[in-house]
Amino acid sequence: MKIPALRVRDLRKRYGSMEAVKGVDLTVLPGQVYGLLGPNGSGKTTTLSCALGLLAPTSGTCEVLGVPSKALHRTRGKVGCVFDVPALLKGHTIAQNLAYQSRLRGHAGGRDMKDALRRVGLEGFERRSAGGLSLGQEKRLAIAGAIMGTPELVVLDEPLSGLDPMGVRGMLELLEELVEGGQTLVLSSHRLHEMQEILTHAAVILDGELIREAPLDAYLGQKDTWTVAVRDEDTLRASLDAGWTLKSGPVGEGTLFLEAPGADPEELLARLVGSGAGLHHFTAARMGLQASFEALVEERRAATGGSR
Repeated sequence: MKIPALRVRDLRKRYGSMEAVKGVDLTVLPGQVYGLLGPNGSGKTTTLSCALGLLAPTSGTCEVLGVPSKALHRTRGKVGCVFDVPALLKGHTIAQNLAYQSRLRGHAGGRDMKDALRRVGLEGFERRSAGGLSLGQEKRLAIAGAIMGTPELVVLDEPLSGLDPMGVRGMLELLEELVEGGQTLVLSSHRLHEMQEILTHAAVILDGELIREAPLDAYLGQKDTWTVAVRDEDTLRASLDAGWTLKSGPVGEGTLFLEAPGADPEELLARLVGSGAGLHHFTAARMGLQASFEALVEERRAATGGSR
């Protein structure tokens, strides 16, 4: 059995009377592109900080590459990470920043440094001061430092924030290169449309609780998924066969997602028309990651009486 690249069990983190993380369980296997998804303030960054040994949990266990997170020194050089606000030496050049990170992580730098700068689009900027960079350039510099030395695990908190559309495309291409090179990625983000292009697995965290952890396809739905809109949702639900499921669609659009495995499209349409539910929209569609996430949020709020 493969040793997980990252494993978290019953993780809890309190700040006084406020519980920021509430019993989270995560397992990231080698080779996965794992997304930690949730709105701002949901507990994503706190979870990652505890998982990597940068923040002491109140309770629970965390392991990185099979090593307890509290023994952070034993994974030196094997893990690269960048949080949403990059930690840079603003009074030093790009080259000096990367040289410092290389020494901290036990790498020689040199060719690794040049290759990392090329891959993030900062080649030729070595002598520029880090204090004069744009937000997007700061992000790219921090990621260059994280990928030097080809670490086994790369953890990036909001890797697409601060990037323009071309920068986002370039970053996604870089992430694909890292995966093709055999590295494991953990990405925390709320940019779900873009994340859908790269993720293999995802976990949704809301209010510090793990709501769902599954392969990406489980969020997108199976191929036998349909977008429907009806006048009477209760009547439609009563007409469904066992094994069929109805989920909330995109917020504000009034549509639902119907998963009907094995159903013939023409027969399904006739069935819906004859249900008396007042069908006025029917089309084949897979639920996107954004829509699936919004449905989970709505279900969560409904279950907690509308609270966040």
